[in-house]
Amino acid sequence: MVNQTYQQHTVVKAFEQICNNQDPWVALGNFLNDWWYYAIEHRRELIEVPLPPASTPDTKRWAAFCAAMVDWLCWQDGLIPPSWTSKEDYILADPWFHYKKWSRRSKLLATTPAPFKVRNIFIGDRAFLHK
Repeated sequence: MVNQTYQQHTVVKAFEQICNNQDPWVALGNFLNDWWYYAIEHRRELIEVPLPPASTPDTKRWAAFCAAMVDWLCWQDGLIPPSWTSKEDYILADPWFHYKKWSRRSKLLATTPAPFKVRNIFIGDRAFLHK
């Protein structure tokens, strides 16, 4: 019988999976499962390594999302976020709205958590309700 050790789903691993065309919500969900349940005592290890450079506009958006998510999670859990999340590379030049309908934009602008707003990402306040 082979004894395999558990491979943690770091934020870097999630971002690399997104860059390799995995569904972003699956990759981020795996990371969040570790953050909230399976690796609580190893949270710093899940976020300490900086993301690799983004090579496309789409991956740049997801890199900014990952940095915002890490900042938000750290704030929620009383941790100091890693310094890599404060790089200007993670601020989008153009706003990115999770919902495309114009009728939803005012609500997204009003309810998006600060770590996402400062990066020009508008997701509202319900993105992380389901743990």
